[in-house]
Amino acid sequence: MSEPFPHSSHHSSQDEDNLSLIDLWNIIWRRKWLWLTLGPIAGIVGVIVALNSTEIYRSGVLLAPAEEEGGEGVAALAGQFGGLVTITGVSDTTTALATLKSRQFLLPYLKERNLATTLFHEEWDAESASWIKTNARRGPDGEPTDSELVGRFQQNILKVSQDEQSGLVTLGMEWEDPALITQWANDLSIRINMHLREKAKAKTERNLAYLKDQIEETQVLEIREALYSLIELQTQNAMLANAKEEFAFRIIDPAYIPENRIRPKRNLIVIASGLLGGFLGIFLCFVLHFVETAKIDARRAEE
Repeated sequence: MSEPFPHSSHHSSQDEDNLSLIDLWNIIWRRKWLWLTLGPIAGIVGVIVALNSTEIYRSGVLLAPAEEEGGEGVAALAGQFGGLVTITGVSDTTTALATLKSRQFLLPYLKERNLATTLFHEEWDAESASWIKTNARRGPDGEPTDSELVGRFQQNILKVSQDEQSGLVTLGMEWEDPALITQWANDLSIRINMHLREKAKAKTERNLAYLKDQIEETQVLEIREALYSLIELQTQNAMLANAKEEFAFRIIDPAYIPENRIRPKRNLIVIASGLLGGFLGIFLCFVLHFVETAKIDARRAEE
């Protein structure tokens, strides 16, 4: 059976620089077994990888920054007396988002829910209820450090983003357990409001104590009147903070248990693997062709 690429068509070094499309096709077709073999093999490997990859789901809460409360009078007093006037509601969404992603906010929740065994389940032996010691920097029991715990949650699970146009915030979670990430997202959306409300209340209490001290120290009527106005505003702020559950963010749409995974994209993995294997086979066709041609040219040169 004659080959599509005849034996007499081995080109010299000069001819190799002027290969036509037909020559290229003949090179590929002559060793078609390479790409016809490597392509399906790589596709099968892709199927195995896709089927054994951990399924990751995504769930999230849609939030809107809470509206700032207070009128021009409050703003004017805030300008005169620096940071003494606390407006109920967090006007600085950037600060609220930074708090949401902070170690100080996340660590107590992770500790309270004992999530170390969940986030590092590959290092936890459930039968013996003990840690597999894989890191010399850890304690004698091998338990992940606080930094490792928060770091994994921040990098692998927590996905916080804000739409620049609408200002809406998405508090998202990505993990292999759809029920757990739904619970975490809903918990943290409530917890961030509680956390920031408590911080605002503590600040208000400090401001009130400071203002009362200033009233006792000054005898100037105008200053005392201004201080009494500030005390009234701080008292109102404290009352509003106690009554306002959605202090920093309003929950527009709570998280729900997702039904479909976001990765792995199994079809894409299989197709990409098959194509990669096929391209590798084609590349080897050219490598073998040029090696063979070089050997023939070397023999001709010796003759």
